[in-house]
Amino acid sequence: MLLMEGSGRDHLALISESKSLNSEVFSLARLLLLDSLAEVELDGASFRELKAALNLTDGALYSNLQALVKMGYLTEQTESFEGKEQAVYKITLAGKEEWTKVKNWLLKLSLEVVKK
Repeated sequence: MLLMEGSGRDHLALISESKSLNSEVFSLARLLLLDSLAEVELDGASFRELKAALNLTDGALYSNLQALVKMGYLTEQTESFEGKEQAVYKITLAGKEEWTKVKNWLLKLSLEVVKK
């Protein structure tokens, strides 16, 4: 069978592996949020910092942050900064693990595409 030869087998394995990923993470905004918060880890980032860095609207940023919090991939805490309360978001262990899985899968996918 043609699909099972060479890179076809790799492609089928890649498709099979994708089933272990959380499909709700696959939006550009959510991938960028996980990547950004994985980089700053324990420090986290405020809503304002994320908005400036990712250039998202308030609505898009808020809804995607809340979705990731609901999935257990981020935590939201209120902290005081210069006399003002602000939400600070941090990646959880589950968020780091999912981001690592997604990042590795995307790398394999991009390598598969380059092969063709």
